[in-house]
Amino acid sequence: MRKTRCAAATAAVLPVLLLAAACSGNSSDADGNAKTGTAKPSASTTPPGKVPLTKAQLTSALITTADVPGWTVQVSQTTATDSQDDSTLTADKPQCQPLADITSSKPKIPRMAFVGAAFAKTTGQTNPDQIDQMLVASQAPGDAQKVIDSVKAALGTCTSFSAVDNTGTKTPFAITKGPAVATGDASASYVMTDTADKKTGAALVTVVKTGDTITAYLSVKAAGGPGQLPLDVARKQSDKLKAAQAK
Repeated sequence: MRKTRCAAATAAVLPVLLLAAACSGNSSDADGNAKTGTAKPSASTTPPGKVPLTKAQLTSALITTADVPGWTVQVSQTTATDSQDDSTLTADKPQCQPLADITSSKPKIPRMAFVGAAFAKTTGQTNPDQIDQMLVASQAPGDAQKVIDSVKAALGTCTSFSAVDNTGTKTPFAITKGPAVATGDASASYVMTDTADKKTGAALVTVVKTGDTITAYLSVKAAGGPGQLPLDVARKQSDKLKAAQAK
């Protein structure tokens, strides 16, 4: 699979399949005004006191290297080229679309704002054994639950699908359920494998709901194949999101 531009400085092995939205410029601005690929919540659908976190607030709530000793965190940088990359993924089976949406910049349930980052364990290692990416997104009230419910429902019926990306490229994927994840308010995980590239085209995708936010993680071994979600990092991220939403 081709490499992600936003994480190239961190690792050359990350498959593009993932959190492509984290590399794009399709987020909301610092004031929370939605741009291409996101939707601004209307007053009629947003109860008083339940305004989704803005990009600025999500950025403040994003974990840093100081938050997780032994790990290096690199925030995704937006470039002019990235902002023109729709990075969509459309499944040929409707019941599988929620799984494809996690890695798409234009999911059926829109993100209000989002930030992305790559992180790797670096203590005592010249080259990390695994690289992770994450996309932290705020959702309209009630939508985070809809996202996690749709992913769980899809995992009950979807074992494979083919998907077409924004360039017209069709890729066959196999889906297997991943391990339980003890963090956030609710979570689900699955291994998504490009069956035409089983060695380097497989990744563990983990979806975590924390209040009205969804954090999607992609874990990949440097040598190829799915990694394991670092729970200490995920729990710290969930704690920071809870604190941000409690303000």
